[in-house]
Parts: sequence; C-alpha cells; structure tokens
Amino acid sequence: MKAVNSVVRALFFGAAALAALAACGGAPSEPKAVREPTPEEHAQAEAFLEANATPLPEAWEFSRLTFGDGLYVRVGHAPRADAKGTIIFVPGYTSSPELASDFLAEWDARGYEVASVDMPGQGESIRREDDYQKTYTGDFSVYGQAVAAAVANLEAERLSEGPLIVAGDSFGAHSVLRGAADTGLPEADGLFVLVPAVMPVLEAPKFLVKWVIGRAVNNGQGDAYMDGMGPWSADDFAAYDVTRCGDREDRNFKNAALYITKPELRVGGPTNAWGLGMVTSGEDLLKSEALRTFDRPVQMVIAGQDVIVQNKYAERLCTKRMGSCDVTHIDEATHCVYLEDDGVQAQVHDALELLVQKLQPAL
Repeated sequence: MKAVNSVVRALFFGAAALAALAACGGAPSEPKAVREPTPEEHAQAEAFLEANATPLPEAWEFSRLTFGDGLYVRVGHAPRADAKGTIIFVPGYTSSPELASDFLAEWDARGYEVASVDMPGQGESIRREDDYQKTYTGDFSVYGQAVAAAVANLEAERLSEGPLIVAGDSFGAHSVLRGAADTGLPEADGLFVLVPAVMPVLEAPKFLVKWVIGRAVNNGQGDAYMDGMGPWSADDFAAYDVTRCGDREDRNFKNAALYITKPELRVGGPTNAWGLGMVTSGEDLLKSEALRTFDRPVQMVIAGQDVIVQNKYAERLCTKRMGSCDVTHIDEATHCVYLEDDGVQAQVHDALELLVQKLQPAL
C-alpha cells in the first residue's frame, strides 16, 4: 500500500484551480468518494506505527487550553528544567505533533524543552459541529490568536530559562507569522518558520482564484468543501507522489496510518472560506507593518523542490519586509520536510541551531 498526504497536495496545488476552471466553463468535478479503511488496512497501519513511528518525548503530556470566546486548543508539552531553551511547534495543514514526532523527539534529544499546539480544526483542538473534518474558519486571525494564547501559556508553565522559540510548518508557519503580525508574540525570543505557506501555488491567476472563491463565499457556500474536496478517505494515500510531499514512502504512510488508527485526527479538504482566507491572509502578511518592525531573530527554511507553496512570496516577506529574518535554502527538499530523509531533516535542525546561536547572550 502506498501513501501520500493528498489532502495537503489538493489544498495548495489543485483545489483553487478546480474552482477557477469550473468558473471558466469547465465541468465541476464530482464530490470525492469517501471510503473507510478495510480491516486489512487497519492491521497494516497498526503494524507500521508500531515498527516505524517515533514516540513523542518521554515526559510528553497533552492538555486543553481555552482562549477567546469559548475556543480551545490541544497543547502538548514535555517539561524539562535542564533545557537550553524551549520550542513550541505548530503543525501544518492536516498534520499533528504525532505526525511530526521525528522533529519533536530530535529537539528533545538536542536538549530543548518541547511543546506543540494544534490549530482549531486539527488534531484534538476545537472542531466544527456540522462536519468535524472541515477547516474551522476562514478568519485567519483566529489561528494567530490560538498561537498567541499557546505561547503565553507556555511562557507561564515552562521550566527552562533559555530562549523561547515559536516554530511552525507550512500552514502552521503561516499561523505563527499571523500571530506575530496580530499580537507581536511578546513572549517569543525568536521564530523558526518552515516552508511557510505565505501564498499557495495556484494554477490560475490569483485575481481569478480570489474572484471565483469569493463569489462562492458571497453566495452562502463559504462552509462548503472546495470543488472536488471532501472528508478524508482511505483512498487518499493510494497514489504516492514524491515530488509533492517528501521522498520517503514509508514516512508518507505515517499520516494515513494515524488517520486509520485515530479517526479523531482526520482533516478533510479545505472549505471555500478557508481557501479564500489563506490567500487574503497571505496578502495581509506581505503588507504587515508589525512584521516589518518585528525585532527578534527569525529563521525561515525554504524547500527548493516545493510545488505546494510559492517560495518567492515567503522569501520576499523574509528578506524585503522583515529586517531580522534570514533564509536557509534546502535545495533538494520537497514541501514536507519532516517526512524527508535524515539528511534533509538534519539540515532543518542545523537551521534551528543557527537561530539559537543568534539568541545566545554576548560573551
């Protein structure tokens, strides 16, 4: 059985194009068929996770944090008094700390106190009541608020006296940047943003995509799945494609295995409101005065083989707008850096250490 995180792929690479093509006269696609895993697939998923899944740090515990008007997020934390610093990680779209456990375990092994937070609509954070697999909201300020609440809570609870680094991957990195733009993230000493989804790849001009999806939202279809999207299906991992999400087939199967064995972690395709929100929020980040004046170190990792997000927008934000931001290029990496081989993952960790060096007090 082959694996691919096709929900991520469909979100950034094809969903907007499907909507745009439909508006331009193409036939709309049929709703995605949903298939539950077979008993054989359950057994394979359980065996895979038992043999291959990296456990979260030994002291790891999950809890629930409330914020805003009755919202809540799942936070994970491995308290550690002897740590040289603290890292809180925000997973990408369809992801979870369970999927990114390679990174979290490695940071723990390197001597950091590690934490995480699931954005609303993902992991075991607050979900929609009509369809728990749908993206939670198209108002991306909510994701920035969630990051800010988790960071403030961690600052009060962490044991390390070292720097506090806020890290995020893809949509999680977008959420981190949104938190910095909207709140300043005053507790953070630095930001570590991996393959940030400032702007997704669109297979139609951005103005057309915005117009088409905006029309759907204005017509009361904001909460509907984007054309061709739907809840997660066991068929989603049937067509492995290394060009889009990692070069390790076994690691790509990890997300499918988690979704098979833990249905509560499943995330479906994006809604129209979320897709529009991603693009408009990215435009806001590129114009943000708060990010322009953000004065703490930021390290951004860019994947040279990324076909999910448009690197030029992320690099423009880092090098032209944020004076304290530096870019690390990993030329051979695809978008899902935490599913890549060990050599690529090592380059990500080296970029983290570059950030930590900037945060060391002058001798």
